Amino acid sequence: MKEPNPLSRQLAPLIIFIVLIIVLTLVIRGSRLPEESGKDAARAGDLTMKLSPFSYQPPASPSPAPAPPADLQLPEPDAVVSMASRDSASGQYARAEDQLRTALIFYPRDRRILSLLGTVLYLQKKYVDAEGIFRLMTQLDPEDTFAYSNLGAALAGQNRFQEAIVSVQQVYRREPDSPAAALNLSGLYSLNGNTAEALDYFRKAYEKLGENILPLSFNSNFDNIRREKDFIQIVREAENLRSARKEGKQP
Repeated sequence: MKEPNPLSRQLAPLIIFIVLIIVLTLVIRGSRLPEESGKDAARAGDLTMKLSPFSYQPPASPSPAPAPPADLQLPEPDAVVSMASRDSASGQYARAEDQLRTALIFYPRDRRILSLLGTVLYLQKKYVDAEGIFRLMTQLDPEDTFAYSNLGAALAGQNRFQEAIVSVQQVYRREPDSPAAALNLSGLYSLNGNTAEALDYFRKAYEKLGENILPLSFNSNFDNIRREKDFIQIVREAENLRSARKEGKQP
């Protein structure tokens, strides 16, 4: 299977058109970008993608970026992320995508911009493009579990479940106590038709979550194993825990 080339696929069409207008647009708009509060800047974390009911947020700290030309005023990455997050939250995905792609030309290693762009692409169901962004992030930082999780989501969006499993396994190996990773693997194995593995990881997630797994068990990722005896047993155990807790609170 031919692997997408993230940078050429994502940015090449833009360079021809955007660079010609970048001096006219960014010099003006960059100086007028509003200063956002820490609360607004944190909105990037609200844009999450759901491979399972658990979600993964982008890393908070950016990678060092090369300095722009001295005679060109560019918007700060913080401002770009804040404005693109706001646009995406209001459903203006195309506008957010344009802002992020433009910023990426000048800040190609900024993990916040990359992660948010991948998320915006994912929300538009541009799974192949999102895959390219998240795969690039794993190459820039092989320890980035957020990127591996989101890469798994992008692959799952293309029904490439076996490849998605391999990606999310990278997360589970680094974070074996993570109920999110276990639940994601359970959902992926379920979608891929691997019943035994799906049930095994669902049990692992339950051991960490207890009764809190109940609302998550309704996710459609688990439809293929919902009628399995072991799945039903785990749900009953979780329900018993919930009942016991409620009874313990009664006077």
